[in-house]
Amino acid sequence: MFITARERIVLTILLDNEQGLLARELAKAASVSVRTIQRDLRSLDRLLSSYDLTLVRAPLLTLKGTEAAKRHLRLDIAEQRHQDFTSEERISLLIAQLLDSKEPIKLYTLARELNVTSATVGADLTKAEEWLHSFGIELIRKRGYGIEVHGTETAIRRAMSSILSEHLTEETFYQAVYSGEMEKEVANRLLHFVDLQTIRLVQLTLAKLKQDKFPQITDQSYIALVVHVTLAIERIKKGEQIQMDQDQLHVLELEEILPVAQSVAHALEAQFAITIPREEVGYLIMHLRGARTLNPFGEKAGNAELTFRLRNLISGMEQQLEVRFNEPSFFQGLLAHLTPALYRVNQEMKIYNPLLERIQLEYPSLFAATKKQANIAFAPIVLPDEEIGFLTLHFGAVLTRQSSPASLSALVVCSSGIGSAKMLSSRIKQEFAEVTSITIASLFELDQYDPETFDLFISTVNFDKSKGAIHVSPVLTQAEVTLIRSFIESQSKNHMSMTAPTLIREHDECVAFHEITAMSRFIQALLESVIEIKSTNLQEGVLEVCGLLEASGAITHAEHVYHALLAREKLGGLAIPGAELALYHTRTSDVMRPIFTVVSLTNKTTVASMASGEEEISRVLVMLAPVDLSEDKLEFMSFLSILLIESEEQTNLFKSGSIETIQQVLDQRCREFLAAYISKGVEAE
Repeated sequence: MFITARERIVLTILLDNEQGLLARELAKAASVSVRTIQRDLRSLDRLLSSYDLTLVRAPLLTLKGTEAAKRHLRLDIAEQRHQDFTSEERISLLIAQLLDSKEPIKLYTLARELNVTSATVGADLTKAEEWLHSFGIELIRKRGYGIEVHGTETAIRRAMSSILSEHLTEETFYQAVYSGEMEKEVANRLLHFVDLQTIRLVQLTLAKLKQDKFPQITDQSYIALVVHVTLAIERIKKGEQIQMDQDQLHVLELEEILPVAQSVAHALEAQFAITIPREEVGYLIMHLRGARTLNPFGEKAGNAELTFRLRNLISGMEQQLEVRFNEPSFFQGLLAHLTPALYRVNQEMKIYNPLLERIQLEYPSLFAATKKQANIAFAPIVLPDEEIGFLTLHFGAVLTRQSSPASLSALVVCSSGIGSAKMLSSRIKQEFAEVTSITIASLFELDQYDPETFDLFISTVNFDKSKGAIHVSPVLTQAEVTLIRSFIESQSKNHMSMTAPTLIREHDECVAFHEITAMSRFIQALLESVIEIKSTNLQEGVLEVCGLLEASGAITHAEHVYHALLAREKLGGLAIPGAELALYHTRTSDVMRPIFTVVSLTNKTTVASMASGEEEISRVLVMLAPVDLSEDKLEFMSFLSILLIESEEQTNLFKSGSIETIQQVLDQRCREFLAAYISKGVEAE
């Protein structure tokens, strides 16, 4: 029996949500009105009866029938998908085919491929033209000649990567790479624009490097990296050369992540017997710098400009919403998210947020407030709505957590990034007073955990039933709340044992004490480095500091560190707005231990501001750290940079206070940090 595109969408949603849905939830998921859904459901009764299935309408919309009957329906939907696509799916496939082709394609060829009329393809091409234009790509349509696209190699790569990312979720990627079976026809077709064997070899190569070189990357960013590298390799094999401005390339090669990008390039050269040029390594640096990570303290310590802007964003949200966002982990989570996010925005890298439409519908007021305050805090940078959506999830997570009592253990596997995982976790805590702890795991970290040691196993990825996971959406609908509540109640009746969550790792019992000892020594080393020198010239003062540090053994090559600090200045302003302070900071292999040093200038000088324009400064703070730092030590270095702008009183202290006063304040605040750190370690045990 033939199944239309919208029927396919509605049936797939019902099959994926066995716990049932409200009519408005189904309408929202299908992107139609409730009235349209009600009309469509009436026409489905006859179709479902042919599969021995029944549509139950109350209290929730569910499909009633045997598992065999549901499997039969799923198979038929999968087989008929190639016959009928939605408008959005057709446009994606059209764009991908045009980007992949070196020659013009006839209109009737595209129409035949998609099983629609030439007029339908013509209308789709008009929409595709607008999308391509946003990437700087021109769509050429000539009668008798065909259809083709014109654009730079960089633009074509970005467009192809974007179109793949929009349809290649963690779930479909997992199916393609590991099982070879794709349930979604559109993702299946799009993936075949790249060689599946190539994408599997790329994934295998990157997986070997991931744990050592970029262990904290999120699933979504890891998949984007695999897609980027696969496209690059295939284009290199075809002789397509990417271009990059040499000045931009030189600045990128100053990035600390250069060795990681070079390691990736060398591994790929060995795997595919190709030569990867410098420009490709440059784009790898951009991709790795723009990747989101699970590291809650970001890639770099001491990002005072971002800290300054982030404080303004949080303050603006507090005033508009009349609430307090005072959780330390919340600030650090936002800092970690925004570090690569702003880099992506500045580099004009495409950002894709699969939850954007749903966030705007479910949380319109919070989204509007976040957008307004972000535009103020980050001006003149304008964050796209996709990024505003991610920020909304972060703020929403705190709001739900603040009104949540805590109480069972739950393992949450979330495929849409750390922000949505936190939102889901907070919704779970809000709805279920029984939940005492939630452990978040990505799809590729799942083998590190034993789900049976958790009371609840909740996932936004639709595993087969043998996994025992409760499948939910990232925003947790009311129907899904009902499903989880039923599960908890049924398990309670069966005397469910409350077991502690188990992480499948060795030697966990020794970690907390060793980390506390190491952190104490790290903080002590920094406090011992606090000195002041006076200079009439900024550069001379910084160079003198480097010389003194080399003489003491704190760094190995003063000239190297000095030039690294100047290179950091070229990447962005270092003056804290309105504070007469500048923060010069870097992490290099020449730095042996953490450093916090003060350079007081006898004559004010002008340097680039962290916000915009220039600022007059009278004092420079030099903060240095070794390249290889654990997450907790990165947290401490980030904590120091936050101290500089934590309050107007504290900023004034660092601007004009004596070195003895600064030492006393740092000593006191470091004691507070260490006490909180030890407390956290005790809780972790």
